[in-house]
Amino acid sequence: MLTEHLHAHTWRCHHATGTEREYVEEAIKKGLKRFGFSDHSPYVFEGDYYSTFRMRPDQLEDYVKTVLDLKDEYKNDIELHVGLEAEYYPRFFEGFLRLIEPYPIEYLLLGQHFLHNEMDMKVHSTMTTNDESLLSLLVDQTSEGLQTGKFACVAHPDLMNFTGADDVYEKHMRRLCENARTAGVPLEINLLGIRSHRAYPRERFWKLVGEVGNDVVLGGDAHAACDVVDNASEAIAMGWVEKYHLNWHPATWALNKKRL
Repeated sequence: MLTEHLHAHTWRCHHATGTEREYVEEAIKKGLKRFGFSDHSPYVFEGDYYSTFRMRPDQLEDYVKTVLDLKDEYKNDIELHVGLEAEYYPRFFEGFLRLIEPYPIEYLLLGQHFLHNEMDMKVHSTMTTNDESLLSLLVDQTSEGLQTGKFACVAHPDLMNFTGADDVYEKHMRRLCENARTAGVPLEINLLGIRSHRAYPRERFWKLVGEVGNDVVLGGDAHAACDVVDNASEAIAMGWVEKYHLNWHPATWALNKKRL
């Protein structure tokens, strides 16, 4: 059983349940030594648009305070960290960085759920597609995000359900792996995808990761306290680590790669 995870959400994202305290107490009960919250980040958009799956900017202060208060309260029981999961939206990224700059955010996970951004091009990366241009765009945008030096890890890098030719998939996803390795940013095997039987993580991607030699961590992607520890999904993920000789690291190893 693993003893640490850095990928967990809170009720502020509108699709997670339970309190932060419940997550922390479950983590302690199940023997975790280190645990990080990385809720879906607030973002600064234009006009009246706002996401329905992320916290709002006016919730950021309470989010950080809640985690830091728990960090102090449970300091003798577990090591807590505060981060965010964020997309790289070139048009809005500088505004996002200015928004979070006053807060002691320890790390950012790069979770690229949309291409371009939610206002300009609402193409969700979990869509099923055989369009090579969309896969190429996902790799381009993720790679550009890596080059900012702001992200500690790529969450669910194989999120897009590409159903086109295998050689096309391998060409672009190998490029993603190579760019992540050059940037020194680890890739996350996402346990939510395993336990929910989603199209990701996909084994063929992690075979490529082994060939390229990327660093790898596991992310619980907990949206409820019961998902803080997921032994069955961890076992599957660690099976891939062994099968494809992946360079696995404990989750908090990624904190040494943080760019904030």
